[in-house]
Amino acid sequence: MPKIFFSYKRLLIIGADAMAFTVSYALAFFLRFDLHIPLNQLANFLVTVWLVVGIRLLTFLYLGAYEGVWRYASIADLSTLLKAMAASQVVITAAVLFLQHANFPRSTLLIDAALALIFVGLTRFGIRMTRQWRQQGHPQDLPRLIIFGAGDLGETIVRDMQRRKRPTHKIVGFADDDHAKWRMRIHNVPILGGRKELPKLIEKHGVDEVVVAVNHSRGPLIQDLIELCRKEPGRKVEFKTVPTIEETLRSDHTHQKGFRRIELSDLLRRKPVATDLGAVKNLIAGKTVLVTGAGGSIGSELSRQILRFKPSKLILLEKHNTALFYIDRELCAVKNGTCLVPAAGDITDPDLLDNLFDAHKPQLVFHAAAHKHVSLMEANPQEAVKNNTIGTHLLAEKAARYHAERFLFISTDKAVRPTSVMGVSKRMAEMVIRALAPAAETKFLSVRFGNVLGSSGSAVNIFKEQIAHGGPVTVTHPEVTRYFMTTQEAVELILQACSMGSGGEIFVLNMGEPVKVADVARNLILLSGLEPDKDINIVYTGLRPGEKMYEELFRSNDVRQDTGHPDIFAALPEEADLAILRNHIESLRALCSQADPAPLLRKIQQLVPAYTPSAVHAAQPCPCDQPSAIAPVSDLAS
Repeated sequence: MPKIFFSYKRLLIIGADAMAFTVSYALAFFLRFDLHIPLNQLANFLVTVWLVVGIRLLTFLYLGAYEGVWRYASIADLSTLLKAMAASQVVITAAVLFLQHANFPRSTLLIDAALALIFVGLTRFGIRMTRQWRQQGHPQDLPRLIIFGAGDLGETIVRDMQRRKRPTHKIVGFADDDHAKWRMRIHNVPILGGRKELPKLIEKHGVDEVVVAVNHSRGPLIQDLIELCRKEPGRKVEFKTVPTIEETLRSDHTHQKGFRRIELSDLLRRKPVATDLGAVKNLIAGKTVLVTGAGGSIGSELSRQILRFKPSKLILLEKHNTALFYIDRELCAVKNGTCLVPAAGDITDPDLLDNLFDAHKPQLVFHAAAHKHVSLMEANPQEAVKNNTIGTHLLAEKAARYHAERFLFISTDKAVRPTSVMGVSKRMAEMVIRALAPAAETKFLSVRFGNVLGSSGSAVNIFKEQIAHGGPVTVTHPEVTRYFMTTQEAVELILQACSMGSGGEIFVLNMGEPVKVADVARNLILLSGLEPDKDINIVYTGLRPGEKMYEELFRSNDVRQDTGHPDIFAALPEEADLAILRNHIESLRALCSQADPAPLLRKIQQLVPAYTPSAVHAAQPCPCDQPSAIAPVSDLAS
């Protein structure tokens, strides 16, 4: 049925063109002879009209002039039309002059060509205009929209919206910082002004939404636009954006077509991540891969991206059954031929690990399982060390014993000069990995990075929850800063680092510039359409045990090494750290079984002299005594 309908529409265009060619040829004779055609020239017309129309139609068909969908006409379609007209004109001139070389008015052929081009152009233009008029609907009832960015992305938005069967917005105009574009038009949509004029344009035209249509450096731009509109009293608007080219190419399932609301990640002052997909594919394709903590924020995204590169088998190790159920169900829906193995269990269980490694022989191990919440681990140091340090040691030994090719441990910026139990437990895990690297066939690697936006239990999610409840938003200190990265960016760089390492490296991801947590809270309030300190208050509660004012990615004694990738560096710690934990794992395990954490903390300080523990561990304050119903968090979990 669709093919018949398509053929029917094509026949209508061909019929319209046949009529246009006939009329243009007749009109050429009338114009040539001032509307009075002599009888001998009328005979010339009647003899040659079928030839002219036939040649034009055949040439148009041969050169593909009827293959385009004219509602989406482009420069390429116009070029095809001109080529078909020129080619047919050459053949017509030769044929007519050969058959009617005597007493034939040659000028009529030139007049006919010009008229025919005008008529077929009007036919196609009419198709587009009729469709647009039919679809305009009632623009006064639609949300009014300004597009900031009169470039390729903005033009694409207008073109797409003008093609829709049912309009969803009334486009008022563009705004752009390029003064040369002002008072010009794109698809008949005016460019009204620049950034500084935006508040006035919003008020003048009754704008409901502003869509930011730029591909690069959108974070600072969006912040400036929001701040400009916030300072000017008047109409409140909702800011939206569209997926960038990088997001579209990434084909991330979280990015939907069309407009989307501004997200916190859009405000980060970060450049797009460059990934060598070929190297990552060579690393993963056809391999058996184990991901621990596969149901967590990083582990689940790792599993999604690894699946894109078609490993032969993907083992999902997760101790939380519900998280494992959902990630397994999500990945099963992909159906790309990879064998998925959901494994419910804990990395501290040696029997489970033996069974997994014996049965599946994983070639690549991505270790994302961890206890990550700073405040909880301050109250439970034994559990932090048991899971983050001893569990990592156990898993790494199994990988070495079963000759895995690569083992990548996901660390944190809190491992640098740690002040928290969580951070120092991760630092000791880095030391475990460094200790095993020299003697093993397995290439042991670590990746260190900062906070992941929107990860489970992170401050961003808590801030959103507090805003939804009407506030206040609780931040520990007005000057506390953190590094931020999206989950997708972090995982892309993790995979890239794993493909680069030769064994023993601690890779450090380029986190960009640190951001004040208070600014994160303020931006989230603004993105919710509310005013900070007016609609929602920000309350400062003071640093909690284990928290730092700022995080670091390198220690002062670390040697920084260039890797050749702009977003990945290598940190080479002091040689004294390399094997320090090899003779102390059993001691740590014994201390973790004791009720009193004090001996364990003293042992940790002995092993990691840079660790400065919190003043209070045994007498932690009750979380219920905190000033907010939701405990304040400024340590966004990695």
